[in-house]
Formats: sequence, structure tokens, C-alpha cells
Amino acid sequence: MEEFLLVMALFGSAQIALRGLVKAGKLVFALAMPKPAHPGTVRAPDVRPMAVRKDGEEDWSRYEIPTFIRRGMPMPQLEPIPAKTTKSRKRRSKAKAEVSVTPATSNTAAFEVVA
Repeated sequence: MEEFLLVMALFGSAQIALRGLVKAGKLVFALAMPKPAHPGTVRAPDVRPMAVRKDGEEDWSRYEIPTFIRRGMPMPQLEPIPAKTTKSRKRRSKAKAEVSVTPATSNTAAFEVVA
């Protein structure tokens, strides 16, 4: 029986040592990894910088080319649009006087039902 207890104690000690090594390995691995700037941010992929013209020419790529030019169509003839006529506002009529409320008598209820 004593041999069995010694073997079990040896297995227990080996398990504790193995768990300690695993935790130490995780800690070393975590310290070796680079930290993100902020935990909620996502890194943008690396992008090539845009070519900058240095010969003084204007960069026409920043302007949008109209569709009719890209398709080889002639310049459209624009017609002037007549100005819209403004509508005059109608005056609102005054609110009609509501029917007068009859005063409560002693034999009627003391509350009012509002719809």
C-alpha cells in the first residue's frame, strides 16, 4: 500500500510540474508577441504611396472624366430650365371655439373623460 501511495504522489508531483511548465510557456509566448496599439483597433494593410508628379504637370487623374467624354459622345446640348413658380401660402383659419363644458353637479361624477 505504501508503494502505491508513493507512486501516486510521484504522479501528482509530475502533474503539478507539467502544469507549471505549461503556464510558464504560455507566459513566455504572450510576452514575445507584439502588443497592438489599442485593443479595439484593427491594423490597416500596408499600402504603396501614390506617385507624385515632380515635373510641374497637373495630375489629371484626380479629376473625374464625364461619361459622355469617356464614351466618345459629343457634348450634350443643355436647355435652360424655367424657374419654378412659388406657391402662395394659404392662411390657416383660426381654431373654432370648443363647445362650452357644462359644470359638474353634485349628482354627477367628479372626473372628466378625455378622448
